[in-house]
Amino acid sequence: MARGHDYIASFRVVRMIRSGSTCQIYEAIHDTTGQKVALKTLVAERRKDKAELKYLQHEFEVAKEFKNEFVNEVYEVDAKHSVPYLSIEFSPFQNLKQRLRGEYDLMNYHASTVISSVLEGLNFLHDQGWVHCDVKPDNFLVDDEGNCKLIDFALAVKIPSKLGRMFGGGKSKTIAGTRSYMSPEQIRRKSLDNRSDIYSAGCLLTEITTGKVPFTGDSPENLLTRHLHMKAPPICSVNTNITQEFSDLVDEMLNKIPAERPDSLALILGRLKSMRIYKAQPIHPSQMSTDDDAEF
Repeated sequence: MARGHDYIASFRVVRMIRSGSTCQIYEAIHDTTGQKVALKTLVAERRKDKAELKYLQHEFEVAKEFKNEFVNEVYEVDAKHSVPYLSIEFSPFQNLKQRLRGEYDLMNYHASTVISSVLEGLNFLHDQGWVHCDVKPDNFLVDDEGNCKLIDFALAVKIPSKLGRMFGGGKSKTIAGTRSYMSPEQIRRKSLDNRSDIYSAGCLLTEITTGKVPFTGDSPENLLTRHLHMKAPPICSVNTNITQEFSDLVDEMLNKIPAERPDSLALILGRLKSMRIYKAQPIHPSQMSTDDDAEF
């Protein structure tokens, strides 16, 4: 599609950024305003899929009023166009999953900024009354200094009131999310509140600081079972440079029982301000190269 002057509605397509099984992301420019955006579109075979169209519309409805430095903006949606699309804030940066894979040392060096901005974005979402339900590194865009922006609100559900929980509010009819980061209550299709995202964030903080997710499995079912019943190893035993205090905080976030986790991300952010993540600050990759060269 991204040849010459191809258009989607009023947007001139510049290039494809990435493509998945259901969606494609394009860099595009609005023909009238000149604004650069990212267009999230459905792949050809999914453009009449009612469920996917509903997700696209839902993401817009959730995030259309969001204005926060840690959350990617959502501008407009047209689920009835021949190429259904969601127009969102453009970022030249990769997602956190890509950067952890390709530039782990850089992300490790900026871990404090990465972690705080990840949690700030989720905390804002919770303050607006939503649970993200798909917290994972793929859903954060991160710049070269470690500043992250939260994206993709297709699976978000309203945080139910106490009365709403009694009548099943916040429940999903199917297991939706990403298995490596799903909370036990999400797997069980229970009512979800902010503490479900806190568990998932604990999985993500483990990956940021150790390079590994808390649990792996030899099958999808085995992985989910480990989330339900197995205690994750302390992250300070995986990376001995991690402080005991930070390791204990992540351990609390990964508690199987929601009531035993910290009550809010605001509380977690407050605790992070008074602790160190690492015993010794990781070295910037440029300094690693200098040190390696000095050995010869």
